[in-house]
Amino acid sequence: MAQTLTIRNDVPGNSSTPNLYGLMYEDINRCGDSGIYAQMLRNWNFQANDTGGAADLEFWNVLGGDKAASIALDAKHGLNDINTNSLRLDVKSVSDGRVGISNEGWWGIRVQPDETYKASFFAKASDGFSGPLNVTLESSSGTVLASASVDGLSDTFQKFNVELKADVKEVSTDNVFGVSVDSKDAEGKSLWFQVFTLFGDTYNDRENGLRPDLAETLKGLNPHFFRFPGGNNLEGMSIDQRWKWNETVGPLEERKGRFGNWEYWNTNGQGLLDYMYLTEDLGMTPVLDVWAGYALDDSSVPEDELEPYIEEVMNELEYLMGDTSTEYGKLRAEHGREEPFEIPYIEIGNEDWFSTTYEYRYRAFYDAITAKYPDAKIISTAAQESRPYDLIDDHFYVTSAEMIDKFNYYDNYARSGNGSGIFVGEFATNTKGCCGTSPASMEAALADSVFITGLERNSDFVKMIAYAPYIKRHEQEQWDPDMIHFDTEKVWVAPFYYVMQMYNKYDFDTILQVDADGINFGPLYWVAGSNKEKNQIYVKAVNVGGDEQSVSFNFKGLNVKKNGEAHIVAGQPDDENTIDSPDTIQPKTSKFKTSNKSSLDYTFEPYSATVLVLDIN
Repeated sequence: MAQTLTIRNDVPGNSSTPNLYGLMYEDINRCGDSGIYAQMLRNWNFQANDTGGAADLEFWNVLGGDKAASIALDAKHGLNDINTNSLRLDVKSVSDGRVGISNEGWWGIRVQPDETYKASFFAKASDGFSGPLNVTLESSSGTVLASASVDGLSDTFQKFNVELKADVKEVSTDNVFGVSVDSKDAEGKSLWFQVFTLFGDTYNDRENGLRPDLAETLKGLNPHFFRFPGGNNLEGMSIDQRWKWNETVGPLEERKGRFGNWEYWNTNGQGLLDYMYLTEDLGMTPVLDVWAGYALDDSSVPEDELEPYIEEVMNELEYLMGDTSTEYGKLRAEHGREEPFEIPYIEIGNEDWFSTTYEYRYRAFYDAITAKYPDAKIISTAAQESRPYDLIDDHFYVTSAEMIDKFNYYDNYARSGNGSGIFVGEFATNTKGCCGTSPASMEAALADSVFITGLERNSDFVKMIAYAPYIKRHEQEQWDPDMIHFDTEKVWVAPFYYVMQMYNKYDFDTILQVDADGINFGPLYWVAGSNKEKNQIYVKAVNVGGDEQSVSFNFKGLNVKKNGEAHIVAGQPDDENTIDSPDTIQPKTSKFKTSNKSSLDYTFEPYSATVLVLDIN
């Protein structure tokens, strides 16, 4: 029997929510420090070791050999109350040349042609030594790729800045950052260092900014919103270990790091204000997730003790949205941003279905926030009846079969009638089952594609969608699958990246009714919609089966032009894009012709996600 789908523009369709797709961010899989945050040095301020224990000098080494110099962590010569330790270099001899210190970076330091590197550090010296200091980028074998020098050291910490331009022909990562002395005057002297930075080019030339290739990859999705800073990493493993906004703002030397929820130290070099600049630079609407009195050791702040934590959130909101006449708006201006931000969405907590205390916590935070910011849209993270919400945040980490089965999850979901809706704030197919040990394969991409096809069918009610986690450093992940992968040198993406990219590109304003004859959902799943501004209609279809699916389309209430375009992501279920084979799955485009102004025959490839683009007369 022929499979026929009739796309109806002759009956009213539901309005689709614009700007449906966005990003959910938390520092997981080493994606912040060492990833999108472009700081290239590791253990750059000696606050704690990589696993949150006592500070050490891991990732730092002696240049010139142990006989010429030694290094030590010095707790007696701190920079300030935040950075109470320093790296001390004791110079014994420079008779064989230079002596100094080097940093390994994050699994190496990328040096590439036509890139300028900016470095800074605080330093002081004993016994009248004033320099010079030689600052270098060099291969691990000692070949100097770029150098600069500074002098003027004294017995008090000063900040030094240099620019480095490497004369190289190709990209390399087996490199280190060095600071050294070669003067006999340094012999017998001690030098102290703190708060190092090294940045190559950053996205939009933003100070303390983003790694450009990763930012461009994010931008390639055209994400409309950005939920941050968590996720679990917002909550902390204990109440005191929560993400504290005030410890992430101001000059780097004033920021206090924390041991994050994903088992490594978070420097807070990328902080609240940096996240806001990220949203601006990538054109995204901020969705601010605020800490709401619950930590992942299952501890909750008692109801009668919430006030200081509510005040902390209100101060955070004032820092972002207050004018300079307010205490925290003035502080933001002192940090370089005079103009207030707009925060349209505020999410209270994260995954609070794990707790039994959300009712009173949500009520308390909701009342305080809405009293001062009545226009803010409030997102609830669990079902509760204490106060209303604009959106409720649903998360899905399930197998392929389960994700496909959720295609119609919201079809009969009760619409409240008060304008509230759904934020699918996290989802990803875990082919091996939850949680976090599955490949980012074509099988996963197809299941995710079926799911978002169902979300688009309900996009009158589903207001925002975000895949999670969206990014990981190769071989440093705590959670698989992820959509964007990177190492020190390069970036590659999973198959679902391309599906989300094309689904987002071809967004519609009206969901069109589709009548089926001789065909049911499975293995083919579909949605259709129109974009009045572009005068186009889109048919989005996913074939999870191994056979082609031929469909005859009829169009009612519209005339389509003769030539159409198909955008396709296809491959075998086990196919992945890997570091060694990053282009196994790539999107492709083909042309097709309609049968006439009201019909089209099209065959969907096996194991594929497809968007058909048709212009309307």
